[in-house]
Amino acid sequence: MKEYILLKSSKNNYYMPMKIDMNIGWRDTSLSSLFSLLFGDFRPWDKRFLTQVVSCYNVSFIYHDFENKMLYIGFSEWELSDGEMHCPDDEEFPDYVNESNSCKINVDNYLEFRKKWVELKQQLSSFVIIYRDDNDWIDCKGFDTQAEMELFVTNYQPEAVH
Repeated sequence: MKEYILLKSSKNNYYMPMKIDMNIGWRDTSLSSLFSLLFGDFRPWDKRFLTQVVSCYNVSFIYHDFENKMLYIGFSEWELSDGEMHCPDDEEFPDYVNESNSCKINVDNYLEFRKKWVELKQQLSSFVIIYRDDNDWIDCKGFDTQAEMELFVTNYQPEAVH
């Protein structure tokens, strides 16, 4: 497993990041951009990102690299900058996105992930992990207890190629 974010359900059925290792914060991973979208701007019915180069939401963006069939999900810093920061034009996004400001994910992977995320939210799992496996596939999994989730991380074995 390359990276992960551990989440705990709140009273309002939102998932909040847990910080288990004090040396690794959840924001130190590219998955934090994906989590930001899921927490504040996720619209499971919205499929604009499949046909538009850039889809902007409240504080998130999805840039679609059609040629490579990749999505870059990031935090729209310019939305909070009082107009002091330039919002990249569609043509500027390929040069703007990188590993520090966005989460790179294959289109098919994101579509599968979205479906699993909606299922997890409906199941109301107490604990959830979002993780990037050794093949760069992003997945999520629910657990009843924190101990089960931590055991999954400890005993993780790479899965078959997607």
